[in-house]
Amino acid sequence: MVNLSDTPISAKRQVNVTKLIDDSKFNSFSLNVAVICFLAIVFDGLDSALFGTLLPSLMKDMNMGPAEAGILASIGHIGAVGGAILFGVAADSIGRKRMMLIGITIFTLFTAACGLAQGFVDFAIYRFIAGFGLAGIVPIAVALVFEYTPGNRKAVVSGASYMGITVGVLLSALLSIAFLSTAGWRTILIGTVFCIILVPIAHLWLPESMSILVKKGKKDSIRKILLKVDPTFISHADDEYVLAEPPASKVPLVRLFQGEYARNTLFLGIALLCLMMIAVTLTTWIAQLMVQRGFTLATGITFILVFSSSNFISTPLAGWMSDRMGYKKVFAIYMPILFVSISLIGMVQNPVAALICMFFAGFAAMGATCLLLPYAGSLYPMSFRSSAMGVIYAIGRVGPIIGPAIAGVMLAAGMSVPLILVCMAAPSIVALGAFLLIKEIPSQRIAQPETHSAPEPLQA
Repeated sequence: MVNLSDTPISAKRQVNVTKLIDDSKFNSFSLNVAVICFLAIVFDGLDSALFGTLLPSLMKDMNMGPAEAGILASIGHIGAVGGAILFGVAADSIGRKRMMLIGITIFTLFTAACGLAQGFVDFAIYRFIAGFGLAGIVPIAVALVFEYTPGNRKAVVSGASYMGITVGVLLSALLSIAFLSTAGWRTILIGTVFCIILVPIAHLWLPESMSILVKKGKKDSIRKILLKVDPTFISHADDEYVLAEPPASKVPLVRLFQGEYARNTLFLGIALLCLMMIAVTLTTWIAQLMVQRGFTLATGITFILVFSSSNFISTPLAGWMSDRMGYKKVFAIYMPILFVSISLIGMVQNPVAALICMFFAGFAAMGATCLLLPYAGSLYPMSFRSSAMGVIYAIGRVGPIIGPAIAGVMLAAGMSVPLILVCMAAPSIVALGAFLLIKEIPSQRIAQPETHSAPEPLQA
């Protein structure tokens, strides 16, 4: 439906592009946006998991000790903290599509450069820059999917696109199994440069954010996109395109920590930090912990695959549930499951029972994580949604930096495996409290004072 102001027929017609997209049907255009962004998000899972699978060979080949390896494991996440904020703000200022393409380019080139590193220092520099670029991909990709998905499908589609992280984890395992023993870690890292092919694909098929196009008055681009969103839409030469909230003249980063948004920024960031801490810490240490419990190393590695694979069920289900009962209720269901399942891993004696617990741990952790950024997208205006997601993602990235280190200290101190796993599960209770304290405020605000909607039949 086109949103018309209560003005004479001769006046300019106002087209509310936000409402038109939200009221449209999911079609091939929406699918193209979701698929391209899904492929971009694959890089996140590929980055973290690929480094972990290559680490033993890397340490041996470059004569690195555990301390140096630990720094390399964290430094990419450190780069991502700054990158998430910078890319998020820049995306709301000069364009989400443009900044995502820059992020993909930086990530792929400097990940490949890691394969050419001759020592610890240059490897660390390349990995830091790659992490910086990687942080410009995920929040922006999720924001674009959320923006161009019809209203009744937002939770399912944006949540499903975030599942690219799981595909990246599985892809990294397959690459390592197939090529590590024959080609070596350098060849695998250098080979990631072929991921750059997504840049021209995204350049051709991915639309720019409407908030940028409306702010810059690019009517031709808006018309072309709206025709893809709704093929029955008929544009007029003098149409005035508006959003459901006024586009910001500059990126109001400070607004994220003021008034009604400060509360949500804080608690969403805390919740994501807890979820990412749990997921990364658990997958980093679970194999070693299971070996200490007397299980085989092969069984320990299987735990990681089970954890990741559960996401193919949990995220679509969580998205479906969120569209029907709301995000908060889904989080309230998933967090207790997360705490109980991780705690039981260290208590049950049967390896099959422990694997079932690991499945539900992944089910809850990955499902909730994949919903959190789309949930954040529903709470902030389009004009600074990428900035909000970038800041929240940056806060969340602190979890993978500190979580594995804390677990390592507990392990070195001789704490029992069951107690360590209970401590790993504890942040889920904090995350639940954070979710419950989030205030669900409308993200959309009408751009024009006192406009009235009137239906206008649209023809092909």
